[in-house]
Amino acid sequence: MATVSGKLVTGQPSVSAEDIAYVKKIVREAGATAIAMREGVDIREKSGPSDKVTAADCAISSALVKHLSARFADDEIVSEEDEHHSPHGKKSRVWLVDPIDGTDNYICNDGQYSVMIGLLVDGEPNFGWVYAPVWQTLYFGGPGYGAFSEKDNQPSERFSDLEKLEIESNARVIMGGRDRKSHPWVSELPQVQVVKMGSIGLKVAKVLEGYADLYVHLAGRLKTWDTAGPIAIARGGNLEVGPIQGDEIVFPKDSIRLESSVIIGRPGCLSWSRTYIAKPPQ
Repeated sequence: MATVSGKLVTGQPSVSAEDIAYVKKIVREAGATAIAMREGVDIREKSGPSDKVTAADCAISSALVKHLSARFADDEIVSEEDEHHSPHGKKSRVWLVDPIDGTDNYICNDGQYSVMIGLLVDGEPNFGWVYAPVWQTLYFGGPGYGAFSEKDNQPSERFSDLEKLEIESNARVIMGGRDRKSHPWVSELPQVQVVKMGSIGLKVAKVLEGYADLYVHLAGRLKTWDTAGPIAIARGGNLEVGPIQGDEIVFPKDSIRLESSVIIGRPGCLSWSRTYIAKPPQ
């Protein structure tokens, strides 16, 4: 990976170099808050026992929404911990905030959680920031800009393009716990080595870093704040992104839910996924 000067922004992002630096700063501050509040943090249920939220989620959400609203007053800001949740669908630029992606990982303190911000422009992921506080690493980027990692107090490094995943290849596949339970046959395929990882943003980071070949979410109904930032970064890194069936992933203007499956990985991963895991073997 090559060192980045950070002075010029080229390509298609709808944010300036100063905007990018501003959001880097506030996600790092949010990560510091997550670490500071972790010991003895208050935990409660939202929709049920498997849907938890912590006091840190709420505190980080409030701070990030405040900071984004102050700088991007004409844009819509939506956080997972907002009361209304869904965007109004009236503005072309929508910021999506996931204060702690991987709350269960945060609670069990395994380090596999992140603070995520994604920007949608006209329904398309335009730029994303994913900060892993325990790893002290920030991932950021977008289409036409590139995908980068940045250790705290070190220069940014750009991810190189990954080689194509050939149809006949075996693959290291990241799957979440829900998919592993509902699609157990995937892990039994001879072509598949299942890799476990927490936050969706960190799943994409592990693909970019070469520790896995693709991330698969078959269950559908992911939230837009789970996906906007990671997909923008993935596209910046020239990863392949799409549903296992259909042409493209659609971000609705007035909903927080993606109805399709999500595949993110090396070039060729969509054809590979459609060949091996689109449906159970007969």
